[in-house]
Formats: sequence, structure tokens, C-alpha cells
Amino acid sequence: MNAFNYPESSRIFDRFARFYDQDYQHYDDDIEAILTLAAECGDPILDLGCGTGRVLLPLVKAGYDVTGVDISPALLECAANKLRLAGVKAQLVQADLRSYDLPVKTFAFSFCTSNTLMHFTTPTDQIAVLRNAARHLRPGGKLLIDLFNPDLQRLFAVDGLMELAGRWQDEESGAEVLKWCVRKVDPAEQLQETTFIYEEIFPDGRTQRTLCPFTLRYLWRSEAELMVQVAGLRVEEVWGDFDGAPYTGASEHLILIAAKPAR
Repeated sequence: MNAFNYPESSRIFDRFARFYDQDYQHYDDDIEAILTLAAECGDPILDLGCGTGRVLLPLVKAGYDVTGVDISPALLECAANKLRLAGVKAQLVQADLRSYDLPVKTFAFSFCTSNTLMHFTTPTDQIAVLRNAARHLRPGGKLLIDLFNPDLQRLFAVDGLMELAGRWQDEESGAEVLKWCVRKVDPAEQLQETTFIYEEIFPDGRTQRTLCPFTLRYLWRSEAELMVQVAGLRVEEVWGDFDGAPYTGASEHLILIAAKPAR
């Protein structure tokens, strides 16, 4: 099993920067729930794997004190540009989620959404991320972890297939962008090797392909809960979606709400 490699992963995620915001421009399922938890917990807030600031920006606009951590300088540059255009500020930190060490170690709320934890491809690394998140939480502070619910039937159905996963017009270049997705599953190691292929077709007929390969390690509910406990946190709720519906085998998401025990 391959461990998460910092410099190589940074280069891979940098490739997403040019496409990410348009690719996920219609995805906001998690924002309302995260805003609600932010209102319950208060400041300061830590966004683990903040990327281009998709969730960080709405929190900052709502008046929260937010720090975002991400491995990719290109994604963080996008986030910084969006903050600047919106006329708001947040602290952005380029670091590994397993080992960042922030001056503020008393965050009231932290979240790790959009399968970010699954980019760490060994149990040891995933626990390291959770332990570091716990270390930066104040007693009573909460952590939200958002994972996809591993549906084996779906995982095997798409294994080896090339699927058209998205299509849009790039506003800046005028290119039509086709997003293709290829996945390969390893059930023994709980790994899904994924490649996003962004195919750009420019107005003059030129084409260009950008490959973004990455690996996800999916988790089962009992395993995820145990990891959270090993990290020193207490699981309070397990949701199947961002409306807070109870988790079931048919759920799309596996969302854990955990708290750091009060001393």
C-alpha cells in the first residue's frame, strides 16, 4: 500500500487548480450544514483541505475567523484571489494535514469535507490527520468528517470504465471542457485509483488533455468511528447526508460529527 507522498501529491493537486471551481460550481450540499455547525461552535474555525476556498469563502463572508490548510500552492492561490476579490481575509497555510502546527491550537470547529481524508491512503496516515485535527481543537470543539459511503456494487460497476463526468464552457479560454473519469478498485486494500481527464476543445479546433490521477482509501463506518476514537475524539452523530439524515447502507455520504472531550 502506498503512503501519501507530500511533494508528489502537491504537484497532482496543483493540476486541479485551473478546473476545480468550474467543475464544482454547482456543488454546495455541505455549505449550509457547515454554516449551522459554525454557528453552534463559534470561532475560530479550521478548514482542513480548503482547496480553492469553496466552503471557506462563505464562512468568511458570514463573519467567521477561518484558517484554511491545504497541500497545493496552486489551489491556495485560487483561494487567495477569491478572498481578495470579495474584500475579505482569512489565513491560508500550505502544509501537510498530518503535521501542520498552527499557533492557534484552540479551534472551536474544524471540518474535513469532500473526501479529503480519503486522499491519505493508509490507516496510519488517516489516523495521523485525525490526531492532528484533535490536537488543534479546544476541549468541547467539534470536527466534521465527510466521506463517500462505499457502495461496492457501484464501485465494481464503474471499475475500469471511462465515464463522462462533466461538461462546461470555459469562460476565459472559450474552450469546451469535457471531464472524463476512470476508476480502478482494489477491495483488499480499500483503494480506488482514480484519474480525472480534463479534455479542452478550443474554438480554433485545438485539443488539450490534462490528467489528474489520485488514489482514495475508503472507510467503513465502524472503522471510521474507531479511528476517530483512537485520535482522542468522541463520535456524537453519524449522518448519511448533509440534511442530518441517519446513516444507512444506502446513504450517499458517511459523515461523522465528533467532539473533543471536555477536561
